[in-house]
Amino acid sequence: MSKNIILIGFASSGKSTTAAALRERTDLRHVDLDRVVEERYERRHGMRLAVRHVFLEVGADGFEALESDALRSLSNMRSSVLSTGGRTPMSEECRTLLKQLGSIVYLRCGADAAVSRMTRKGAPVSMGSTPEEIAAEWSRRDPVYSALADIIVNNESLTPDEAAKTILKELHQNF
Repeated sequence: MSKNIILIGFASSGKSTTAAALRERTDLRHVDLDRVVEERYERRHGMRLAVRHVFLEVGADGFEALESDALRSLSNMRSSVLSTGGRTPMSEECRTLLKQLGSIVYLRCGADAAVSRMTRKGAPVSMGSTPEEIAAEWSRRDPVYSALADIIVNNESLTPDEAAKTILKELHQNF
């Protein structure tokens, strides 16, 4: 299989855990775009930073450029599931690159669920920290994610394994 599955969604929507479940059910490898960004930053600057610290160091525009560069570096990726960052689809260039990479799956959880999950885990620095700021960002991103997606999986109450099963069924993949 050479097709890739691209997971998009809001922060804390389950992209990484669902990618791990897909990896366990198939022969796909998992590529985490945040790790690729961290590795590329380290090569350029000589120090390893977590993706949230990279964002703080380079700002929104610098981060978008790093993320686009990371996606371009994956242009030959095959037989993989890619988990993206929550802001990745907000860039027009990234949307184009994502479409070229494979089938795009929007893991959708509602604003309230996202706020609840981030209250436990912490919100990304790019979207503010109050529930109102997070909900406003969700409202801004949801239509972009929906328009980009080949399929939408409402995973608000699904386990990662259930989400993986749903994705494979929706994509009509035989693994």
